[in-house]
Order: sequence, then C-alpha cells, then structure tokens
Amino acid sequence: MNRSVATDADAPGLSDHAAAIRALAQASAGDLQTTLRDLRTVLLSADPRALRRSVGFWGRLIGRDIRLAAEARSLRERSGILLRQAGFEAERLHRQHATLSGHAQRLRDACVQLQQEIDSLARRQAAAEGGTPAGTSRLAHLVTLRSAYEITASQLDLVAANALAIAERHAQQLPRLSVLLDQQHGVAAGKGHGMQLSSAMRTIDELEA
Repeated sequence: MNRSVATDADAPGLSDHAAAIRALAQASAGDLQTTLRDLRTVLLSADPRALRRSVGFWGRLIGRDIRLAAEARSLRERSGILLRQAGFEAERLHRQHATLSGHAQRLRDACVQLQQEIDSLARRQAAAEGGTPAGTSRLAHLVTLRSAYEITASQLDLVAANALAIAERHAQQLPRLSVLLDQQHGVAAGKGHGMQLSSAMRTIDELEA
C-alpha cells in the first residue's frame, strides 16, 4: 500500500529523534561553571592582592576589584551551600552524560532499522519496472531520516562527552575546595594562612586551566 511521505508517522525512531532533540536543547554545564566561579571568588578573597590582580589594571581602574571584594564577602557566607551545589551539579552532569548517551544509542538502533527498510524498499523498487513515484519519494525520505539521526547522534556524543569531562575534572577539585574553605573560615593570619593562600591559588589555577 502506497503511503504519503508527508503522513508517514511510523518510520523507525521518529519519537526517539524528537526526544533526543529536546534533551540536546536542555543540556547545559553552565550551572556548575557559575557555581565554581563563585567559589573561585570566595577563595580569591583570602588574598586581597590576588583578588585585585584577578581583575587586571582596567578592572581596578573602574572599581571592579571593590565590587568583587563585596561580592566575595556575601558569597563567603554561602560557601558551604555553594560547595554542596557544585557537588549536585557534577552529579547532574554525570546523569546528563548517561541520558544523552542513551539517546544516541537509541538513534543508532533506529538507523539500523531504517537501513533495513531502505534496503528492502530499494530491492522492491528495482524489481518494479522503473519503480513507483511513491516508492522513490519514500526511499528518499528514509535516507534523509537516517542522515538526520546520524547527525543528531554525533551531536549527542559530543555534548555527552563534554558533560562527563567537566563533571570529572571539577569533581576532583571539590574535596580540596572543601578543605580550603574550612581553612579560610578558621585560620587566622600567619604561617598557616600563607600556606592556605598558596593552596588556594593552586586550586584556582587548576579550576581555570
């Protein structure tokens, strides 16, 4: 039975492809990066000179260092919450990686089914004398769908890999951040403070690498 390409709603993977597109649109690592920027500001506040250097000459000229110091004082009171939030965001990125990878695999499975249907339809078209217009249109439609699925699956792979890389990279820093924030709250100026600042600056450098 010939079916119109425009009304062909039962091709393999259509619902999976729509779900994958929605997942891509919702994927983001921005919340974790924003939280880590706030934690970086808190760590910088342990050394006023480092905080001033972080905004550069022009930033100091327009008073960005003053605003950043005020922001750091406010953020310092929420540093524990920020640290837990960063941990939750890293876990979310791990889940995001698993979700996107699952979508990619389902699209690849759909590509296999589409290829089987493409091969079967191509044989039927070849057996008919010159094929049928409806068959030719449907064949082109299925080939286009398969290409779209392959492109989306590749995008899913890239975004999933990026989510995992960010989560694993920064998750390794969270225990050190916790220790440094505890030190920042409890260590007074002196030798220990100098060691704290050194560790804090190394951690900041690694977060920004």
